[in-house]
Amino acid sequence: MINIKVNIFQMKSKPHGIDRLHEFIFGIKEDNFSFVAIGWPGIGDLTSVSKDEIRERLEKKYNYKGQQLATYLGAVNAFVNTVKKDDLILISNNLDQVYVLEVGEYRYVKNYDNDTDGMCHQREAKLLIVLNKADLNKELQELLRNRGTITQFKYPFEKSGLEKWLKPDDSTLNINLSELVSKSLSVLEKELLSDDSMTRIKAATEILRYEKENK
Repeated sequence: MINIKVNIFQMKSKPHGIDRLHEFIFGIKEDNFSFVAIGWPGIGDLTSVSKDEIRERLEKKYNYKGQQLATYLGAVNAFVNTVKKDDLILISNNLDQVYVLEVGEYRYVKNYDNDTDGMCHQREAKLLIVLNKADLNKELQELLRNRGTITQFKYPFEKSGLEKWLKPDDSTLNINLSELVSKSLSVLEKELLSDDSMTRIKAATEILRYEKENK
């Protein structure tokens, strides 16, 4: 059952510059849970850490100053301290699909605190539904246009229009995961034809990783 007092956020799926949407939705094989994450490795466990302390760690690790510091501090603090258990995170992909996830408490995963993975700041997540962006009202579409790592919906839950899809009696919705996998792989296949060599390499790596994990 969705609590109408929850807050809503849009989030990007590229912690530390790496697209992790597939991992967010389907989980990582060894962990077997869905989650969301932000980047900024190297600043340690942020459990119960204040905004001022986060600022100091970002300055020390990344040498951020001025507006850059303010922007990144806002993102990290929002994910760690502003988002609460049971809040909703919306993530869109390049197929104009919007994933609506219900999140848990902040947690620090030390194994991913490195420049290769870059996703140690996490929240466990439950996929509730996948919607077409065009079906959302103008307020949510405005939220999703934000380019920031994470942005809070400035209106109350009722203004989102999500209640029509997230009714109390069907909060556990049937998600056609096989269809989502197929569409995701189709996108990767198209990227194999990209003129950019790095895009081709990343796409091939993701396809091979998926095949290995699902044998």
